[in-house]
Order: sequence, then structure tokens, then C-alpha cells
Amino acid sequence: MVSESPEQREQELLTSVETMANIGSFWYEPATEHLYWSRQLREIHGITDNEPINYEKAMAFHLPEYRENIKQLVAQSLEFNRSWSAESCLEDTAGHIHWVTITGVTKQLESGETVLFGAIQDVTEKKHRLQQLQEQTSALRSTLDNLIDAVITIDSKGIITNFSAPAERMFGYSEAEVKGNNVSMLMPEPYAREHDRYIEAYQETGRARIIGIGREVQGKRKNGEVFPIDLAITEVSRAGEAQYIGVIRDITEQKENARKLEYLANFDEQTGLPNRHRFLDLVEKRLESNRAIVVAAVNMDYFNRVNTIHGHEEGDRVIQLIAQRLRETIGDSGWIARDLGDRFWVGVMRDSTQAGLEVIRKLHDALREPFKTKFQTHYLTASIGVGLSGGDENASELLSLADTATSNARHNGRDQIAVYEAEISESVVADAKTEVALRAALGKRQFECWLQSKVDTQGVIRGAEALMRWRNENGELVSPAQFIPVAERLQLIIPMARELLQQVAFTLNKLKTQGLDDNIAVNVSPVEFLQSDYVETVQQIFAEYDAPLNQLTMEITENLLLADAEKVQQTMARLAELGVVFSIDDFGTGYSNLLRIQQLPITELKIDREFVQLAEVNEKHMGLLMAMLNMARSLSVSSVAEGVETAEQVKLLGENGADLLQGFYFARPVHYKTWLDERLPQ
Repeated sequence: MVSESPEQREQELLTSVETMANIGSFWYEPATEHLYWSRQLREIHGITDNEPINYEKAMAFHLPEYRENIKQLVAQSLEFNRSWSAESCLEDTAGHIHWVTITGVTKQLESGETVLFGAIQDVTEKKHRLQQLQEQTSALRSTLDNLIDAVITIDSKGIITNFSAPAERMFGYSEAEVKGNNVSMLMPEPYAREHDRYIEAYQETGRARIIGIGREVQGKRKNGEVFPIDLAITEVSRAGEAQYIGVIRDITEQKENARKLEYLANFDEQTGLPNRHRFLDLVEKRLESNRAIVVAAVNMDYFNRVNTIHGHEEGDRVIQLIAQRLRETIGDSGWIARDLGDRFWVGVMRDSTQAGLEVIRKLHDALREPFKTKFQTHYLTASIGVGLSGGDENASELLSLADTATSNARHNGRDQIAVYEAEISESVVADAKTEVALRAALGKRQFECWLQSKVDTQGVIRGAEALMRWRNENGELVSPAQFIPVAERLQLIIPMARELLQQVAFTLNKLKTQGLDDNIAVNVSPVEFLQSDYVETVQQIFAEYDAPLNQLTMEITENLLLADAEKVQQTMARLAELGVVFSIDDFGTGYSNLLRIQQLPITELKIDREFVQLAEVNEKHMGLLMAMLNMARSLSVSSVAEGVETAEQVKLLGENGADLLQGFYFARPVHYKTWLDERLPQ
């Protein structure tokens, strides 16, 4: 029997969760009138997977007395870009009535287009229980007292009539203390002052901002503490009098976790400085405003000696001192950011290049001064590379210039500043020679597909990553680091990648004929991905080799998400419809916009080898690795850990939920034909 792939298992898990919770999801694009419904949402409405659905047909399921309200909420959310939640009643194709709660969230794309996505949960049973509240008071009370959420009932004058046990724990009052009092005692200002007036207005007009619509507000505990809550109110009738049942969830921890996650996504926890992702964003905004900036990459020379001789705790103390000195030196003239290890980034906001370079020279001198901790005095120097804005560079390219200049500074003896210059140098000459050889190699089958296996935590092969190798006319393998950057810059990577993709398609065809569902991942360059005919090229190649597109994973870098957002999203959507799945390569080293990742068809995060390597020797990097694994689970995507080289790393990653592993411990890259010979039964 053929084992399911991780992607199939993941999809099965997501479908099972939706089924168990009776929640279906949707995505609506008004501009294209495209409406997507998940399988469970179709189940709720009683329509098949293949039956077409559009906006008007979707609205027709709602009973007339609810339909206009839902339409109005959709229209308002798209117009004013706000979230909403509502209750409705719908009739499925079999004539069955369902009570549902609908949550919608809007997102405005860079193109200006607003899209709506959300979920619909069938709450028919819950609704029936609430409607039978009068007859089932004691049983319901027992149920409510065992919920996590607090439940509070008030009458038409705002007087508390019921106060569940979770409400007592949440607000710090006993039921006896609040019963008979106005519910405004549980609210801070201005909610408390406005509450009675709001109820009166609702009873007169029937218009409500909260009833039937979930909303985040604030509550006030007995000790005066104000805290965030998620409030949903339902109106019921008891003995002919309106009553309001509020279901309240304390979201203090949720908000704090979101704040921490946002902080970790933008700042270095050890130094408090912005991280590389945040720095890229700041530089990009500066460039978009057409203002000059000097970007410097700062590498501390031989810093690893501090860790080796004095230990990583002392190294961390020195890193904090370096960050402090950088802050003091730069002041208000720019930004400081912390990258991995002893790498820092500096952005100097000076309209004059010379003024900016003068700040960098001052910074370089400051880093030569001794760093004194409680235990040692350390004498360090720095190699600094500088990139100057002035052309058409984006933030990523400007950092690349600074990075290149840093390599020159280190190559030329360290402890110096190197400014990137475009004039011909040895590296430029080498690039030119590489370009000539690359152009001559096209179409001569010199570009080979090598595969490195990916395994599960039990060591079972589940697929592989395709790596490009260049065997020149002399039969020698050329380092990818030497030719890939040149190929991308000159867009030669496009025809080269096509040759690689043909070999991948051939491999997948062979796997399919043997009944194997291994997945092959290919790295996709932004230059290649943004080609107007890219989707057609992929389709054509896979059709030619009769290869399954649903066994192809495209690994894209986080920096691709900084490119033409609308075009990237459209291309990914088209490929996803064909069965292609997507992975974020080298996750944690680029620009991590978590909301963007959630909105795109990303099914996998690939954790960079450096995080795996450093986790064994540094507790903070261990924390980063764990955070990324947890983040993958939170985003409901699988995780692949690169650079696995020891049994200890295998054990660590397996115990902490990594889905797939890749590295020399299991297999080195080999030619795809060799890989097939080893993989396929003889």
C-alpha cells in the first residue's frame, strides 16, 4: 500500500478539524467575483464539491429576514476594510434549517483590491439550547459553569440576572455581588456610561452594533483591572420580555501572545534591536520616499573567539555591549539592527554621502574601543561594508551591496570600511568569465539535477530537494555560489531552470509509474517566478513528461514576497490550482510577514540550516528554533529542517515536532539518475 505524503496527511487533518468543529471556510474576491468554499462549508449547505458557487447563490441560502443584514455586513466590510461577525439562519438544499455564525475578515492588497475571507460554523444545536433556556435552566447552568467562556444574562434594563461560575472567576465577583446590579459595573469607561443609552436605543430602533456580532471590547475586574475580552451577545425572549445573553472570553493571554509573536517577528530578543526583517522594511520605506540612505553591514572580526574561549554567556554579554555602543554612536541619525550571530546592520539617514560615511567612520572607531564586562575586557575590531543608495536598488539589493563590500573588507585584512563600487574589479572580471561560460553551456545538458533526500523523523524517505549543478565542458563541477548569483542577475537562470525542471519532471514520472508519491522540491528564483509565461512553461514541461504536478513543491524565498505582491499572489494561485504546493525556503532569514504567509497557499516552512546548527550550542538559538517549529504548527503548515548532520539534532528535531529532515546525516546530494536507481525497486 502506498503511504500518504505529508501534504496529503496535512490536508486530511485540516479537513477532519473542519468536520469535527462543523466549520467551513470561504474566500471572496469582489473584483473577479471568485468565491471559494471549503468542503465542509459545502457540506453545511448541502452542495457537492463540483457544484459551482457564486455570491448571489451563496446569499440565497440565507432566510430572507437575515439575508439583507448579511449582504450589508459584507458590503460595509469591503468598503470600510473591517472585520465582522454575525448570526444567520439558512436553508440547505435538502430543506433543513441551520443556525450559523459567520466571521469575516477583510484584507486590502497592495493593488488596492479588497478581499474577504472567513468562516461559517453550524451552531444549530447551540442555538436550540439557548432557545430552550427557560425549560432547561438547571442543566444549562451546569453546562455553562464548566465552560472556559463566561456567560452573563441581563434583562432589558441591563440588570444582571445570571452570572456563571467562569464569569465569577473572570471578573472576581461572586454571583450574589452582581445579581440585581447593572452590568455596567463590569465595564470601564466609556462603555459603562454609554451602556444603558445603547440598550434603550436598540429597543427603540432595533439597530445594534454588538447583538449578533462578535466584538472585542474591555471588561473591568473587581480589583479595577481593565482587560480585553471577546464579547458575543444573543437576544432571547423569556416570558415575553427580551433578555440578552453575553458569551465572554478573556483574551488577555491571546493578545499578549500576539504581541510577543509580533515582537519576535520584528525585533532581536537578546538586544532589543530591530531584526533584519524590520530593518529591510525601514530601508524600503526610506527608498520609497526617494530619500538617500547609507546602509552598512557590520561584522565583528573573529568574534567566535569570545564564545570559544569565554563561553556563549560571555559572548552574549559582549553582543549586548556592542548593540549599546552602536545605539549611542548612531543616535537619531539612523537605525541599528541585529542579524544572526555577530552581524549588525546600520542605516544612516543622511542626504549627503560624505556625511553618511562620516557617521560610519565614527562608528568604526567606536567599535575599536575595549568592551568591558563584569569578567573580562575584550578588544575587538569590525569589518564594515557600505552600500550607497542612488540607483534603482530596492532594500534587499542595497543590503546585498553592503554585504558584498563587507566580504571585500574581510578579504583585504579586516578592521576596515569598504564601500561597494561598481567599477571593474577581480570579482567583476570573474563574473564576466562566468557569464560567457554560462551562455555557452545553455542547451548542452551541462546543468544537472542533483537530489538530496528528505526524510521523516523515522528516517523514511518522503521526497527530495532538487539542486542545480553545473558540470562545465572540462567535466568539472562549478560551485553554485559562483554561478547562481551571476545567472540570476543576468536572467540566465530562466533557461537553466527549465533544464532543471525537465529533469525533475522526468524523475516524478518514474516515481509515479512505480506508485511512489514522493514530492520533489525545486528552488524558484524571483527572476524566474515573475516571468509572464512561467505557469504555462511549467504546465508544458510536466505535460511533455506526463509528470504529476501535485508532487511538485516550489521553494520560494521570503524576499520574493517583497516583489510585485499582486503578481506573486496570482501566479501562486494559478499554480496551486494545478496542484503545485509551496514552501518558504530558509524561513527566518528573510522578510517574515506572517499575515501574508497565511493568505498565500503556503503549506511548508523550511527552517534554515544555521538555526539547526546553532541550536545545539546556544540556548537563545534553541529558543528561536523551537519558536519556528511552534509557529509552523500555529500556521497549520508542515516544517522541514535543513542541515541535519548529527544524531543529536535528529533527536532534538523529532522531539519538538519537525515534520521532515534534510541533511548529510541522512544523505548527500546525488545525480537524479543515481537517486532514482537507489529509490526505485530493482
